[in-house]
Amino acid sequence: MVSQDDPSSARTPWVPGTLLHALDAPDRQALIELGTRRAFPPGATLINEGSRDVDTFVLLHGCCKVLGNSVAGRAVLLSIRIGGDLVGELAALDDKPRSASVVAATGVVARAVTQQTFLRYLHQRPRAARAVHGAVVAELRRSTRIRVDVNGAPVAVRLALTLSYLAEAYGRPCADGVRIEVPLSQPELASLIGVSEPTLHRALTDLRAQHVILTRYRRVVVRDPASLQALAANGAGSRRA
Repeated sequence: MVSQDDPSSARTPWVPGTLLHALDAPDRQALIELGTRRAFPPGATLINEGSRDVDTFVLLHGCCKVLGNSVAGRAVLLSIRIGGDLVGELAALDDKPRSASVVAATGVVARAVTQQTFLRYLHQRPRAARAVHGAVVAELRRSTRIRVDVNGAPVAVRLALTLSYLAEAYGRPCADGVRIEVPLSQPELASLIGVSEPTLHRALTDLRAQHVILTRYRRVVVRDPASLQALAANGAGSRRA
């Protein structure tokens, strides 16, 4: 695993939409120098739902899943965070118990920043504070938009919307199309779009039959992004008309 935790990382082209991409170079460099470097193997827990710790993690490399527990005790995938994002900032800001768990989906390198250090950084760097506030709001809007689009839509549209988002945010070109770099199991993908596993399996089978996607172990390859986006756009558009 190669860490981006070094002085040159201030010049790294972070993924658009992440906090580290939004910050200017001095604020970015100051943030990635805070705290302690931590490395987490796949499956390791960075944050436990309900805990009272208040550290913030600056993700430098890898991918995390944000999970919540349903009333029935089932883990539900709520969001995905990648290198360049923050996790745990809400507890640092409001001193409330953790609202979700964060688990490494791949190997993860992060900076663990204490609450006092993080709040001091925000106080001393008002432009960075505005960027962090903007990132929190953007995540809330994104989560709300996904829930609005997904809730009540046909299963095929739910799946197309979700896969289109994942391919755009976390996709990498490959020989067969665009490979979604987030390793998701079928139960996790089913929870993300709010359907049962058998229903998800049928929807995936339909997209495979149309040569829109390929599925591999914990991986989805989008073979025809245009068709997938059209299905997502048509379905969401018809619901908003």
